[in-house]
Amino acid sequence: MNRRLGSLYAVLALLTSLAVAAPALAATGSLDDPAGDATQNGLDITRAALDNDDRRIVVRVRFDELKKSDLIVSVDPRGARGLRMVSEYDPDGETKNYLLPSAFSDKGGRGEAAPECPGFRVRWNDASSRATLRLPSTCLQDGDYGAVRFAVLTERGADADYAPEGRRGVSGWIARG
Repeated sequence: MNRRLGSLYAVLALLTSLAVAAPALAATGSLDDPAGDATQNGLDITRAALDNDDRRIVVRVRFDELKKSDLIVSVDPRGARGLRMVSEYDPDGETKNYLLPSAFSDKGGRGEAAPECPGFRVRWNDASSRATLRLPSTCLQDGDYGAVRFAVLTERGADADYAPEGRRGVSGWIARG
């Protein structure tokens, strides 16, 4: 009996250590957008996905094709102030990437200083017509946030495409993994 009980405790200890040592997985939310609905000859969003993990927020946006245009991703943490990740994409020139204060749901934002985040990165992939935006978690509410929601906008002189559809569209809440 003691031998079986000892084996049971050993198995339970092993399972507990595996559960505690397992890395946290990012929670993911995605948005689909119909192809061909962009205006102003801007980027036409076909899909966007956001991974919300402990160390970073990663947004992947797929387009029907890449062309000169601006990409704006608004990220809104529950109960806190959001921000906008901006990439002014120019395949033949200089692409500029920066952050702006406030997201789609925030009131104001004018006159506020742009958030500083040296780890913010945007990578454009011509072969797959995608952009990947990476924001370290410390750049949003100093890393003190949980669930977020997001929306994606492209502009070319004026609004070109928006996901999810509709001006007031926004993703559901995406828990932090």
